[in-house]
Amino acid sequence: MAQRILLVFLIDALGHRLVRETGAFSFLQGAEAPVASVCGYSSACIPSLLTGRRPREHGHWAMYLCDSERSVFRPYRGLIRVLASWLGRHFLTRRLLTRLLRRRIRGYFSLYEIPSDLLTRLDLCEKADIFAPGAFPGIETPFDAAQRLGVPYRAWHWNTGEEERRRRFEEALREGRERMLFFYSPLLDAVMHAEGTRGEGARRCLAQIEAWIASMLALARARGLEARLLVCGDHGMADVTGTHEILPELEALPLRAPEDFLYFVDSTMVRVWYRRPGAREMVEALLRAKPFGRLIDGEERRRLGIDFPDGRYGETIFLMNAGEILAPSFMGRTAPQAMHGYHPEDPDSDTVVLTSFDRPPIGSIRDIGPLLVREIEALAGEGR
Repeated sequence: MAQRILLVFLIDALGHRLVRETGAFSFLQGAEAPVASVCGYSSACIPSLLTGRRPREHGHWAMYLCDSERSVFRPYRGLIRVLASWLGRHFLTRRLLTRLLRRRIRGYFSLYEIPSDLLTRLDLCEKADIFAPGAFPGIETPFDAAQRLGVPYRAWHWNTGEEERRRRFEEALREGRERMLFFYSPLLDAVMHAEGTRGEGARRCLAQIEAWIASMLALARARGLEARLLVCGDHGMADVTGTHEILPELEALPLRAPEDFLYFVDSTMVRVWYRRPGAREMVEALLRAKPFGRLIDGEERRRLGIDFPDGRYGETIFLMNAGEILAPSFMGRTAPQAMHGYHPEDPDSDTVVLTSFDRPPIGSIRDIGPLLVREIEALAGEGR
C-alpha cells in the first residue's frame, strides 16, 4: 500500500471568479463551488480558515487594534517620538521599528503609512506565528493536530521568498521525511493589487502557480506516494472601480485626535474609538452620509462574527462597497488596482477549495481547517 502524503497549498486571494474565468486547476475537483470567506483581510481570513472559528472566537480580525496598555510599540515610545520628530513618516523610521519588532513578533505585520504618533495607542493582533502549534490558545489548528498526533510536517509562509519556498518544498517532497507539507503563497495577491484581477500579469501568475502545483503532484506520484492534494484561497478580490478620500474630512472635524477620538483608515474600512462625549455622533453622521460604504451595526457584526464586546477593533466600523477604495489611507497613499476586505457576501469575496480527492461539500473557509485535521488524523491512523 502506497504511503499517503498531504500536500496543502494556500494561495492568498485565489478567488472563485478568477478560477472560473481562467479554467485554472481543471485537474482538481471543486472549481464550480464558491466558498464563502469572512469579513476582514487575511489577518482575519487565515485564522478562520485554520481554526474553523469566527473572528470573535479566535480573536484575530484587523491587523491593528486599539490597546495602548498591551501595545507592542509601547516600549519604543521614546524612540518613536524622537524618530517622528526627525523623520516624520520617512521609510527609515518604519524600517528601524520593523527590525526591532521582528525580534519580538513572529506573526505578519507591516507599518504601512500609519502615523507615528498613533502607533503606541495601537497593538498587533498577530503576535505569534499562526502557521505553528499554539498560535490560538485553546483552539486546535492543523499544526496543533499534527503535533498532537505525532505526524511530521513542514510549513512555509511569508517569512521566506516565493522561489525559496518552492525550492524547500520540492526538496522536502523528494526527501520524504514529512507526511504533511503546507505551502502559503502571497504572490498572486501582490500581483493583483498591482495590476488588477483580469490583467495579463495576474493570469500569467496564476498559470505559473498552477503548473508548479501540478508538477509537485506529479513528483509525489512518481515517488510512489498516495498524494492527497488540497488547494484553497482565503478570500477573493475585486477590481477597484472608485477611489475616495476620507482622511481630510476626519481631520477637519472639531475633534482632536487622538485625545478626543482615534481613527484607523484601512483601504476598505474606517474604524473609530471615542474618548469625548458627542464625538461618536459627529463621526457617524459624517460616515453615514457617504454613498460609497455603510456603517456595520451591532446585529450585523454579530452575524459576521466580528462583535467584540470590548470594541478593540472599532466602536464604529464603516465598510466600503465592493470595488470602492479609500486613498490615501494608512495602508498607502495611492489606490491599488484590486482589493479585498469587502463584505463576505459580495461574490468577488468568494474563494475556492480544490482537491484531488472526494470530500464533503465546503461552503465556508471555516470548513477547511477541520477538513485538514481529519486528513491528519487519517495519516496518524495509517501509521498505527
